[in-house]
Amino acid sequence: MKKIFKLSLVLLTFGLVIGCTGDEEIPPYKQQFFSEGFEGQTAGSGSTEIPIAIEGWTNFNTLGTRKWICKSFNNTNIAEFSSFYSASGTSDETWLITSKIDFTKTEKETLNFDLESRFTNGALFKVLVSTDFDETTAGIATATWTEITVPTLPTVDNIFVNSDLIDLSSFNSDNVHIAFKYIGSKAGNKTTTFQLDNIKIFENK
Repeated sequence: MKKIFKLSLVLLTFGLVIGCTGDEEIPPYKQQFFSEGFEGQTAGSGSTEIPIAIEGWTNFNTLGTRKWICKSFNNTNIAEFSSFYSASGTSDETWLITSKIDFTKTEKETLNFDLESRFTNGALFKVLVSTDFDETTAGIATATWTEITVPTLPTVDNIFVNSDLIDLSSFNSDNVHIAFKYIGSKAGNKTTTFQLDNIKIFENK
């Protein structure tokens, strides 16, 4: 009788744990507290470029005029940039910077995203973090930016790869901004296309 009671208690406890797990919780993480998949953006088509415009985000090219754009790719919206479409003889340093994120109320913050490269020929994709960016275009140059190592970047074209886990826990601030930076050149024929999607930040358990 005691064995039956213990087994019933274990099954009941297991059922409660499963029942309390939210749909957005992905082991081994707590529920994500920041995400962006660009589905709310208007996608351009053909030669029509529509820059990403998310409230609180900064989208700016410190060397040129073109910005990260929204495109529909395989029936989903993504952020994209390529120097291939820039004016002849120009270079690009194009920043897509998140809105302010508060890390003082969370712990073990972990970034994750999907990235695809196409027509690879030398352009660079970088991830940087700042805790003193003032959300102005002029402030991009004056803010302190820390480059983050991305564990997994595309090594072949035309396949989205997951970045793997990027530890951001050292940035204990209520003013965290994450920048996705494209560095390329039409003049130098460094015009790789990068496509970015599914940006998520979790608390790592």
